[in-house]
Amino acid sequence: MSDQPSTLPGIVSERMTARTGIARTAVVVVGIVLAALVTNLMATLAATSAVGSNVGETIPFATVVVASELAFLLVGVTYLWFQSSFHMPVRPPTWQSIPYLVGGLVAGLVTAFLQFAITDAVVPAIELSPGFTEYSNLGQVSGSGLVVGVALSLALIGPVEEFLFRGVIQGRILEALGPVGAVGIASAVFALFHVYPVALLAPPPIVVVHMAAYYTVMGVIFGWVYHRTNTLVAPAIVHGTFNAVLFASPLLG
Repeated sequence: MSDQPSTLPGIVSERMTARTGIARTAVVVVGIVLAALVTNLMATLAATSAVGSNVGETIPFATVVVASELAFLLVGVTYLWFQSSFHMPVRPPTWQSIPYLVGGLVAGLVTAFLQFAITDAVVPAIELSPGFTEYSNLGQVSGSGLVVGVALSLALIGPVEEFLFRGVIQGRILEALGPVGAVGIASAVFALFHVYPVALLAPPPIVVVHMAAYYTVMGVIFGWVYHRTNTLVAPAIVHGTFNAVLFASPLLG
């Protein structure tokens, strides 16, 4: 009983510090998200104005993708510039990481298959909304655009998006909330950036909800790979390879 008076202030201090850390993290993450939204939107609009909005053509498609990803890269690098002490593990995956790489890729492909099956078969059948490809623009890319999509997925999309959403955002949240909260929130942010361009087209609400669920699950998969392997290279490989398979699949048909 004699220790109670001395330990109680310490407990209160720890709780206040934890709350302060969570609040600070929330402010930082919201700032990153807003900066990424503005930068990404401006870069996409600038690219569209320069080359046109027909993503079915290779040059407009590649230009818009590169502009969008460079916007993400700029925001992430700016954060690291201000937070030089922020730790982001970047090293080659070990042999022990291979099951997580394979498992993450398989989980992603299964999720994508279910997504296409539901949206392109079940959902239109009950007349709730058009199919997934109508809003995702995947159906518009063809020919050389698909080849470019494969290359961009491996060299730019996977590495850059994992750098921002897993390395920066998930890593920052991890400091305050632990792995479950970090993976969950970062996945929701990941979904936001993939859904908001679709939401601007004013689709039926079911489309927004369904796509948000899909991209959140994909974010959880990539976030799980990052957490289990403790290197940003692993989710970058899984994400890039996953996207590359989606772009390459029409070429194999």
